[in-house]
Amino acid sequence: MPIDPYAALNAMLRAEVARFTPPVRQADPAEAAEPEREPQQTAAPAPADSAA
Repeated sequence: MPIDPYAALNAMLRAEVARFTPPVRQADPAEAAEPEREPQQTAAPAPADSAA
């Protein structure tokens, strides 16, 4: 059975690409671990009406 040289070169090229390609970047783990929070109120609450 003859060996196809182009198939062998293609396989070697794919192996080298897979070896030197950096891993896929995922979402930032710090952002994913911390859920978004509601903004806190900074204004003081209105005083209660005690004259009644």
